[in-house]
Amino acid sequence: SMVVIGNKLLPPSGSVVKIIFLKLKESIPDEAKSEILDLIKGLDEKFPGIGQITVGENFSPAQAKGFSIALIAFFKDLAELESVDSHTKLVNSQKEKVRDCLDSTIVVEFLVPSG
Repeated sequence: SMVVIGNKLLPPSGSVVKIIFLKLKESIPDEAKSEILDLIKGLDEKFPGIGQITVGENFSPAQAKGFSIALIAFFKDLAELESVDSHTKLVNSQKEKVRDCLDSTIVVEFLVPSG
């Protein structure tokens, strides 16, 4: 879980942060976008290794080359991230639900440094 130091909210050192940006196809109706947001919000229930997940819709897509949804997930450590990734069948089934709606994705993962 997050640590508060002074007025900063920090993930603990050694934890892993995964950030994903989604660019939806222009033809996607609003209901499909809502379904995608709901699916992402429920991922931490399907994958207990996810410590926390936050998802939101970009309110300034013109500055983001059309990427309209972002999510950030926190994992206790690299092993937890790998345990989620190892559930290949479940991971693929979740990806399959949104794949047809996506134009592009960007995934960034990093280890939170100490100090």
